[in-house]
This record gives sequence, structure tokens and C-alpha cells, in this order.
Amino acid sequence: MSDSPNLGTETASRVIVTGASGAVGRHVADRLAHLDDFGEVIGLDRVAGDGVIAFELERDDLAAQCRPGDVIVHLAGTPVRFAGDGAAAKADLLLAERVFDAAAESGVAQVVIASSAMVYGAWPDNPLPLTEAAPVRPNPEFRFGHVRAEIEVMGEAWADDTGGTLTILRAATVLARGRENGLAVLLRDSAAVRLAEGDAPAQFVHAEDFAHAVEVVVVGRHGGVFNVAADGWLRAAELEALRGTPPNPLRVPAFVLSAVSDARRRLGATTHPGITPYLQHPWVVANDRLRSLGWEPEFSNEEAYVSGSAPSRFDGVTAKRRQELALGIAGALLAGTGIGVVALVRWLIRRR
Repeated sequence: MSDSPNLGTETASRVIVTGASGAVGRHVADRLAHLDDFGEVIGLDRVAGDGVIAFELERDDLAAQCRPGDVIVHLAGTPVRFAGDGAAAKADLLLAERVFDAAAESGVAQVVIASSAMVYGAWPDNPLPLTEAAPVRPNPEFRFGHVRAEIEVMGEAWADDTGGTLTILRAATVLARGRENGLAVLLRDSAAVRLAEGDAPAQFVHAEDFAHAVEVVVVGRHGGVFNVAADGWLRAAELEALRGTPPNPLRVPAFVLSAVSDARRRLGATTHPGITPYLQHPWVVANDRLRSLGWEPEFSNEEAYVSGSAPSRFDGVTAKRRQELALGIAGALLAGTGIGVVALVRWLIRRR
């Protein structure tokens, strides 16, 4: 895969955006469509909309939509709330395979893929922040990170075989105005019961800033890996203040949280046991490389979070009552599994 920061200034005649009806895809397609650099922007999605063609990427012929020299921006994927499901992992890999096969068949010049900062993994020895030179080592149990890493490898093989330009955007949690992101919901719901060992810092990027990143790498034909995130990050107390959640939530050891998370998932909650390390250890990224191309985030972490989050159920509730409600909810979740906190901890300790 070429890692050149600039592979030329020639602009593409057309850009094809998969997943163009999604919360992020709409921002990307709209931003590109308003530029003079492209003759046409083609939005594809299973849900047709304003300027978006109904298209089933799993079955329809993407190569027929492409021409030599085109750019594909691949955003389509299964909802992140299914991140722990094997079926979702297979589906996302299939979609990426079809994109790269079509790109090879039709002579596409550049493919831009939306990856995730989660491919770096959440580890206690991670530097703050991580640069693009950090190793890719997603945590073992969290399929979402592994799938993103596999798609990156798939793209590198395409670039090596065809000489095309591969651009990988490793984004922090992307938030769109007025619509909660599945990953943000997964992280928030998984943190309903908190870790005694501590909390990972949080980092976000607004969908408009992500769309600007796509514009920069497509217009400039920039290949390689770029982290996409707001400047800096939020500490746990800062995020709690934004959420309006209690400052002293119930805390349990990490191995207990994994078991609780698994039980809550079986009851229908949006969570997954493999996400526990991402709640505990840092995985925030530096955006210097993307900034060197002229990109600047318009939204801070705080602004992105507030813009992309639904109102909290704690809005308008006193601090004391918020804490009572949070502890009550956590206790109810544990009781719903048929086992109390004390019994669960004792049982898990015996098993260890």
C-alpha cells in the first residue's frame, strides 16, 4: 500500500459513496457534491433518498457503477450495535470484499475506507495519544476492532495488486447532529456499571469534520493512514458532566463488568463483554498527520458529543436523585439476571 502523503493533484471525475443514506454518509456525500472538483458524486445505499440510488451492495453489481479513474468512499456497514455478532462481522467483510473486487475490475483509482481508532486496541501501555505509527492490535474479544483491521489488510492487498491508492481513515467515535452513533451508544450502555480499575479517556469526531477529512484526502489524492479525531480528549469526570450522570457510580472489577455486560446483552441491552478494555484503557489518537494536509476540526470533543447525543434520562433531575436512579438501575440490571452483586462477585472469584 502506498503511504505517500500526496499522490498527485489530479482530481477524480466521479466519486461513489457507499452507505450514503447513513448519518455519516449523508454528510460525506453532501459535502463532496458541493465541490467543483468532481464531475459527479454517486450515492449508493439500500435506502434510497435525495440523490441516493437504491443499491444492495451484497448482491448488486458495483463494478457496473464504476469507471476507470473513479474514487470509492466506502462507508456502508452493519449497525455497530451488532458489533459482537459473528453474522455482522461476516457481512462487513463481505461488503468490503465486494468493494475491492469491483475496484479492481473497473480500474478505480482510489478507495477510501472508514476504519476505527479501535484497531489500535485499548491497552494499559498505550501512549497518549496514539499516532498512525502505533501497531494495530485490537483487543481479542471485540470483533468490531478485528473486522476493521481485516478490512484494512484487504485494502492493502488491493492496492498492492492494482497500484491504486488506498486511504484509511481511523476515526474516533463519529457523532452526527441529532443522531446517536451506534458505537457511542455501545460505549455508554456498557459503562452503566463502572470499572473499579479506572476509566478510559473519551474522544469523538463530529460527522461534519469526518466529511471534511474525506474531502481533503479525495481532492488531494492522499493515500495512507490518517487518524480522524477532535483535538485532545475528555477525562471521565468531564464526560460525566456532559452526560449528566452521577459523579460516584457503582464500580466493580473488570472481570465482573464483563460478566454483567454479557448478562445485560442477553436481556437485550446494547453492550458486549469484549468492549470492557475500551472502557478501561486509553485508545485516543493524534490528528497531526491529517492536520498537516490542511484539515482542522470545527467541533471540539464536547461540542461533538453534545451535538450527537440524545437528551439524557437524567435531564432535570437533582444530583442526589440522579445517583439514586443510577444505582437503582444498575442493581435492577443485576437482579434481572437472577443474581445479586455480592453473589455474582463471590461466584466469579471462586471460578477464578
